[in-house]
Amino acid sequence: MQNQFTRTHSNMAKGLAILLLLAYHLFENEELITSMEVNYTPFSLEGFLCFSGFGNICVSMFVFLTAFGIARGLEGQWSPEGLCWKSAYGQAARRFLRLMLNFAILYASVSLLWWYKFDYQSLYGAGKQGVLPLLTDALGLSMFFGTPTLNDTWWYMEIAYLLIFLVPLLAGLAEKVGWPILPLAFLLPSAVTLHPDLARYFFVAVFGVCAARGRWPDRLLGLKLHPVLKWLAAAAGFVLCVLIRQNYMVHEYYIHLIDAPVSLFLVMAAAGVAGRVPVLGKALAFVGKHSMNIYLVHTFFYKILWRPYIYRFRYAGITFLLLLAVCLVYSVALETVKKAARLEGLLP
Repeated sequence: MQNQFTRTHSNMAKGLAILLLLAYHLFENEELITSMEVNYTPFSLEGFLCFSGFGNICVSMFVFLTAFGIARGLEGQWSPEGLCWKSAYGQAARRFLRLMLNFAILYASVSLLWWYKFDYQSLYGAGKQGVLPLLTDALGLSMFFGTPTLNDTWWYMEIAYLLIFLVPLLAGLAEKVGWPILPLAFLLPSAVTLHPDLARYFFVAVFGVCAARGRWPDRLLGLKLHPVLKWLAAAAGFVLCVLIRQNYMVHEYYIHLIDAPVSLFLVMAAAGVAGRVPVLGKALAFVGKHSMNIYLVHTFFYKILWRPYIYRFRYAGITFLLLLAVCLVYSVALETVKKAARLEGLLP
């Protein structure tokens, strides 16, 4: 089957994921909404918090898309004997170094622009003692080593790095075991002790690998349905996902399972429904292209640097758009500088 789910579709889905992330962090709980005097009209407080809380599905969407993308990228690494591990992990090493370099550049940009906002000596330690914590943070490795970090949101780098090296192994297992790898992934966190973050997103990652192996997004994109029916299904499905996922019992005990199919649904809603609208699809893809930078830098704007200004207009919609605009401007500027540096041979 031809790959119908392209990088553009993936960017559309990432665009939706980052929008959900911003909504979640900006309006995370009642205390924050009250202290910032957020106007959430025309919604009730309960309904508004239900939707904003649903926004933390974004991490699972990123995990699903990362696992799916890496697994699909391994398609040329298979031989009759199975996966070519040397080639697969050579590819993983290059991906890891590229991601680490991009993170280090973003860290440097934040530090150069706002060095006066941070007390590096208190955070990392004085003199030589602070060099190692600073380096681990600058490379996105602080969560691995348990060292201090400028930004708590950067915990996700641990998952991003782990997935790079874990997904080839999962892809090899999926090829040998087949679909039973899904119930095995369901049982594994109960059978052995895993890192909390890995246990939380392990099933979603396996689900993403299986989606690549079974070409689920390609098959779903290929469905011949009337556009009106697609929009109705997407709208009804979105509401249903919110209601099911935000139910207390589901959220407390089954969130690591329900997030896998919900992530697939949201990916397809963004890529196969919203993405079909030319302007909306291009907007989502553009935001998605900058999603990693936005993920890593948005906390500085709404929480550390410009908190009073981001919330100053009170209306939730304006606050949301303002944070999105600021983050996009920052990301575009950063990518422009990186492109110029590559042209000058300063970056690989």
